[in-house]
Amino acid sequence: MTPPRLGEETASAHWGWDEHRYFGHRVFAELTGSESLAGLMALSITGRRLPADLVGVLDDAAAALTLADPRIWPLKLTRVVASYGSMIPALCAGLLMEDEARIGPWAFLEAAKVLVEIHRELDGSLEPGRVRAAVEAHIRKHQFVWGFGTPFRPKDERLVAFKSCIERRGKQSLPYFRTMEAMADAVRELRHAEPNIGIALAATLLDMGLSPAQVGALVVALMQHMFFAHAVEGAAAERSLLRELPAEYVTYRGREARLSPLAARERAANGESTSKTKTAAE
Repeated sequence: MTPPRLGEETASAHWGWDEHRYFGHRVFAELTGSESLAGLMALSITGRRLPADLVGVLDDAAAALTLADPRIWPLKLTRVVASYGSMIPALCAGLLMEDEARIGPWAFLEAAKVLVEIHRELDGSLEPGRVRAAVEAHIRKHQFVWGFGTPFRPKDERLVAFKSCIERRGKQSLPYFRTMEAMADAVRELRHAEPNIGIALAATLLDMGLSPAQVGALVVALMQHMFFAHAVEGAAAERSLLRELPAEYVTYRGREARLSPLAARERAANGESTSKTKTAAE
């Protein structure tokens, strides 16, 4: 493999003298003052700038995705790690826990894969019987449809909010979004499950021209504000309770611990009772 020449540009960026380039765009002349953070994240992942109306969809999605309760386990882990006093390790831990998880950004990637598969199989036809047959075949094979079902509540309130944004922007009639809604009718009939924001946002990003892998990466970016919130707050104060419960709050209710033969002999030699073991409090 030929090594790169000194100063050779990568696909991503090039450091210049008084102007820098990012995916071929001049940082100061083209991006500064005209591109948003969401737009920069999309550029970083797709290698192309999105039109302003699509960047607006990303902003809508980031807001609608905001479900940051610390009891949700990737966020709880972020908070626990942050309690040791540093936010950067906490952010890294939260990011790692998202990989291949059934909740969070990975679910959007898998939902996008399912949508691409069924969209390709339908080949433009949204006839209800054909959609139902495609979904039924998928369920027989996988016993699960990514992007459907919302724990503990009948509907995903994030999807309700996001769909209103999509309709306001006139994006609800694009191909993948229409396939998603046709799938929802079939899954509702077959599994009694409602769509969640995962399948809807996956459809929206596929309609923007993203691949499933890019969908997953971009949703990671769109969800990071929640992890920052817990990493910063958790690191700001001593949170030892998150790491270890005080002994006075713990009561052992199991069997009494057994002495090993060696410990029993040592206690007998020292004139100690071997009828019971010492407790942690002793």
